[in-house]
Amino acid sequence: MPKSHRFAFLDVLRGFAVLWMIQVHLTNVLIDPSLRGTLIFDLLNISNGFVAPAFIFCSGAGLWIALDRKGAFYLRIGTDLWLYLRRLAYILLWAYMLHVPFYSFERTLIATRQELMPWLQTDVLQTIVYASLIALACFLIVRDLRKTTIVYGVLSIVLMMGTVFIWDSDPVAWLPPSLAIMILPAPASLFPLFPWMCYLFAGAFITGIFMRSERKTQFARQLIWLSVVGTGLIFLLKSLPFDSPWTHTWWSTSPGLHLFRISGVVLAMSSLYLFEQRLRTSRLGMGMQIIGNESLFLYLSHLLIVYGTALLVIRAITGVSSTGYVGIGIAWVVLTAPLLIITRWWHTLKHNKPELARKVLIGQMCIMILAFLLTPADFNILEFLGVGTN
Repeated sequence: MPKSHRFAFLDVLRGFAVLWMIQVHLTNVLIDPSLRGTLIFDLLNISNGFVAPAFIFCSGAGLWIALDRKGAFYLRIGTDLWLYLRRLAYILLWAYMLHVPFYSFERTLIATRQELMPWLQTDVLQTIVYASLIALACFLIVRDLRKTTIVYGVLSIVLMMGTVFIWDSDPVAWLPPSLAIMILPAPASLFPLFPWMCYLFAGAFITGIFMRSERKTQFARQLIWLSVVGTGLIFLLKSLPFDSPWTHTWWSTSPGLHLFRISGVVLAMSSLYLFEQRLRTSRLGMGMQIIGNESLFLYLSHLLIVYGTALLVIRAITGVSSTGYVGIGIAWVVLTAPLLIITRWWHTLKHNKPELARKVLIGQMCIMILAFLLTPADFNILEFLGVGTN
């Protein structure tokens, strides 16, 4: 969207989420095993639990705003709808390319079924795309955004409540493995569609209620108090001496956990809205808007480094396989600083030369596909660079 049509507080929230996500992934791969299980790690882990929900929640918020502005064009099944679907297809392609078991078509052809199954695992991007398609389908069927917003709220609650039937049962018995891996919890998928889609529907529902409010500032303050009080009530109910269907899976999936995370995201969103005008004009606010606006670029870029061959090369050269919190902080700065410079350049290019930016994206996709098709089955990046395999 043009800058004048965007909401600064949502872009800033998305920006904070993607920056904190880089820390989450660096911590996952670099943390010294001896630090796991400590109080500091547990508290950090709880805060890290808000990142993916915030990212997905913001996607739901963006979807609702898009439907509010372009819903009439989507209902005509015209160019606007196909452009939106093309963007989702681009994201989905990246989502599965990030999970490709072997970055070689030749190696993939000889892979066993078991080796290829991880390709179907769902992550944040798959969850966003599939939930967005369901949300879009709901709107096209209902054909009224106000009523569809209520549907989103209902779907979010149903997903929070209904996962107990999946997580406490054996769905493999009645689901094909290719579908079960998409909805089952770890080790099948770290972000199974059930319940993670609930955050997108919650984002669309809450954003819809918020945007239709005539007194948004007052409503934002009410949401802040509701989030704080709601969090207290959630943990009060959790501490009561009785069992529920989610007693043993509370920190994995439960209505309480999902509402706790949604409350935290809503608290951040509402607090940022109170500074909407300042965020639009301050240097920090405008910088965070750019980061939020280009969150997909940052998301993909850092994943390719943290979970790709780049980290293997760095470990092979430095001999460092794990570190403490200071080392993770240094790694975050070293990784994030150049990515932010590139992000700002990319943002400027898109706005000043959109046709060139489109060609860059097409070229990037062609290079990625060609590399996948042409890379030999026995290719090893460490041996190629001569840095060894230890």
